[in-house]
Amino acid sequence: MTPQAPRFRISGPKKLRSEPIIHRLSRDCGVVPHILRGRITPKDAWLEVELTGPRKSVEKALKFLGARGVSVRKLPD
Repeated sequence: MTPQAPRFRISGPKKLRSEPIIHRLSRDCGVVPHILRGRITPKDAWLEVELTGPRKSVEKALKFLGARGVSVRKLPD
């Protein structure tokens, strides 16, 4: 049985809505983001995602998100 990819809840400032964050995670960080669920409203936005890839790539993705002001919380396995 393959281990489950780590899951995270991410939310960010309104100003990032026009930036292709999920695409950049894949292209620039080398992870495959799988969106499990989310909500986007005029007031707030959040996504629950799995990030599949080598550990270093997942760590790079988390740093990328943090540098852009995205809040990241690891979800239980």
